[in-house]
Amino acid sequence: MRSGNPFLARKHRPVVVGHRGVPAVHQENTLAGFRRAVSLGVPAVELDVRLTRDRRAVVLHDATLRRLTGTPKLVANLTWDELSRERIRRELPMGIDARGELVIARYDRQEPIPLLEEVLAEVGGRLAINIELKLDLPRFWQVDVGNVVARLIRDAHVGDNVIVTSFDPRKLRAAGRAHPDLALGFCFDDGMLDFARDLLDRLPPAADPHTEDRRPGHNARRLLNRILDTHLVGQVLGTRVVGAEHTLVGADTVRSLHARGVAIGTHTLFPMGSTTGKRIAPSSATVAEVERLVGLGVDWIETDDPERLLELVG
Repeated sequence: MRSGNPFLARKHRPVVVGHRGVPAVHQENTLAGFRRAVSLGVPAVELDVRLTRDRRAVVLHDATLRRLTGTPKLVANLTWDELSRERIRRELPMGIDARGELVIARYDRQEPIPLLEEVLAEVGGRLAINIELKLDLPRFWQVDVGNVVARLIRDAHVGDNVIVTSFDPRKLRAAGRAHPDLALGFCFDDGMLDFARDLLDRLPPAADPHTEDRRPGHNARRLLNRILDTHLVGQVLGTRVVGAEHTLVGADTVRSLHARGVAIGTHTLFPMGSTTGKRIAPSSATVAEVERLVGLGVDWIETDDPERLLELVG
C-alpha cells in the first residue's frame, strides 16, 4: 500500500495523533488545541464532527453541551448561530481516570466551538487529520453528516491529508458516495460486545498472548479481535482503514490487515479520562504498551499526550 496520505503510507514508526488536539494544554476539539499541535510538531490530530440543526459541521465530541459548556442543550437541536455563542468552559470534566477518580482539566480561558471548515482552512494543510463522524442517537437514521463532511473536504482540497472514520457504517457509506476517493475506516471499541459480555464470560477464558488486560469482558474482546483480524466489516464496507482500541490489537492484527492493504491505527494512549464512563485499561498509560504497539507496526497511535508520545515513539 503506497500513498502520500500520512495515515496510509508505510512508515518505520507510527504517526503520533493528538486525540482531539492537545487536551492537556487546550480544550479538546478547539482551534487553539490544533494550533498548539502544529507548534509542537505533532504530525496529526483526531477530531469529532456533528451536525447542527441547520446542517453545519461542527467540531464537537458530545451530543449535548452539558459537560463542555454547562448547559443541557442538544447540539442537534441548535443552529450554528446559537451554538457559536457557546464557550467551552475553563474547568472541564474529563471523566474518570484509570483509578476511577474524576478528572477536571483546567485551562487559561474559555474557547469557542469551531466549524470543521474553519479547522480545515487553518490547519488542513499542516496536519494530517482523522475526522470521526460521531454516532448521533437523537438523529440515528440521518446520515447527512457524511455528505456534508465529504463536501467540505473536497472544497478544502485536503483529501490526501485526511481519513474519515466512524462507528456508524451508514455514515461512512454516505461519505464514500459523496467523495469516492476518501480513505474511510470503521472504528472498533473494546466494549462493542458488552451486551453479550455476561454470557461470553461464562465460557473458559480465551488465550490472549498480547495483553494482560483482566477487566471483565475478556472473551468479548477476544472475539472482537478475531473480527478485526479478518477485516470482515471492512470487506463489507469497502474501506481501507481501521481504527481500533489498542486492547483489541494482537500479534496477528497488523500483519493480517497490512497483507490486505489496510492501514490500522489505535486509540487512546495516556488518556486524561474516560468521558463515556467506561473503565480505562491500565495498559493505556504505560510505556510498555507504546513499545508493544510500535513493535507490532501499527500505522498511527492516538493519544491525549502527544508531546510525551512523540518522545517515546521517536
